[in-house]
Amino acid sequence: MNLWVKRIGQLTIMSVAQFFLSCQEEVSVLGYKNPNTKFKVSYFEIPVESSVLLRDSLRTSNFFYNSEPNRLLVGSYQDDRFGTVSASAVTQYFPVGVAKLATGAVFDSVSLRLQFDLYHYGSNVKTSQSMSVYKLEDVIKFDNLQYYFNKSSVSTGTLLGNKSFTIDPDDFDDFAISSTDYDTIITVKVPLNYAFGRDIFAAAERYRDGSSSEDSLFVKYNDFIEQFKGLVIRPDAADKAIGFAPSAAGTRLLLHYHTDKDTLALELGLGGVISFNQINGDRSATELAQIQQYHQDYFKDSETRYIQSGTGILTKVDFTNFYNFIDTIPNILVNSAELLVENVESSAFAPPPSIVLRSLTPSNNRLRVFSATRPQDSVDVVRYRGYFSYDFATSTTPALVDNDQVFYLRGDKGSSLAYSSTKRSYSGVFTLLFQQMSIRNDDRTPLTTFVLYPGSDASSTPAFSTGAKSLNRAVFPKSGIKLRIYYTKPLNVQ
Repeated sequence: MNLWVKRIGQLTIMSVAQFFLSCQEEVSVLGYKNPNTKFKVSYFEIPVESSVLLRDSLRTSNFFYNSEPNRLLVGSYQDDRFGTVSASAVTQYFPVGVAKLATGAVFDSVSLRLQFDLYHYGSNVKTSQSMSVYKLEDVIKFDNLQYYFNKSSVSTGTLLGNKSFTIDPDDFDDFAISSTDYDTIITVKVPLNYAFGRDIFAAAERYRDGSSSEDSLFVKYNDFIEQFKGLVIRPDAADKAIGFAPSAAGTRLLLHYHTDKDTLALELGLGGVISFNQINGDRSATELAQIQQYHQDYFKDSETRYIQSGTGILTKVDFTNFYNFIDTIPNILVNSAELLVENVESSAFAPPPSIVLRSLTPSNNRLRVFSATRPQDSVDVVRYRGYFSYDFATSTTPALVDNDQVFYLRGDKGSSLAYSSTKRSYSGVFTLLFQQMSIRNDDRTPLTTFVLYPGSDASSTPAFSTGAKSLNRAVFPKSGIKLRIYYTKPLNVQ
């Protein structure tokens, strides 16, 4: 049976009219009665079905593609809605440059200096934090650009050092929004174990004094990481999570030494190497405790919806009702289509700066990924005129969320729903897309199920990262998800 005919058979005209109670006839966008009696301009607010999902993993690895925001995330905090959230950072290090040590250089000490990127999440009051740095016991490698996820596990070795420091969120926010101080550099310095640093310094000495290729381990990445695997940075006492910039000039592993003339430091960087964040959420004492299985629908009958960056809590939306609606109106012309998420809960925890509609495969609730070997994917891109696209980065354009070729919906002016703090809502205009969706064409896939996925605020300074490298969350009512349609339909006028 034809897909459209089958759908018509599911609802009678009477039941559809009762279902879309928010219909308002004889209006235009300006609110005046339509002077052209051959057409009628109307408005529907279409109910959007939704539920809550848990994704199995989110990529948190850094340096995956050009223009990607990178972050090391360390800390923990309590959230009445989402439970205990904690984040640890795993990173390699590698020498900056290939300059050799001066003859007669004497090792003194080693420290880890980390530059804050001004991101913070959790308690908004000035408090003391502490963290510890450990040896990484596992070799982590790029394997066909392998992802490392929020749930990737590593073996933690010897404790190398710890540090307590004070964070004032107000100061961070002031620096971040200032037109003159946004590039303020703030760092924390952690003294590390002497023997750990001496071993690395010895490799630098062998590079300086050696005569064979085996002595050049210090500047050969693949050999270096086999011996010096990396660091794990974990929170101790904390009530907030803090972001550090791995590629910043202020972030370095420093081998301090002296000569007979100077006191210097040999620098090893944390940018351009493998690093990722381990993010855990303990929801056992919260209303989300029932969410145990990945890719399952939860809270379908509940009145509340949830999104949390970094942990995989997402809200699923279903546009089947849009198709049910257009089945009752032949030759519909969509004048305006706006998707909104309203009445976001006021909280000390900031919501994601934007959300993106990423496509799901209806049969299993997994993200739908474009494949050049699957003809239907190319058909859908063409038939929806590019308003149903897939996420990837180029040398000139960064990915929307992740460089993973997952399908997403493109809007008229942008592909994300931006958050308004004054309205406490997200909104995005998708008129051209929904007009394409209204065209009956059986050789393409109906676009029904998507997730509201945490996006970024790339326009801010600094860019506060993609969904998996932050912890922002949002809570809102099921009834707050709305699809507003203004449309024109022809009248049977002779």
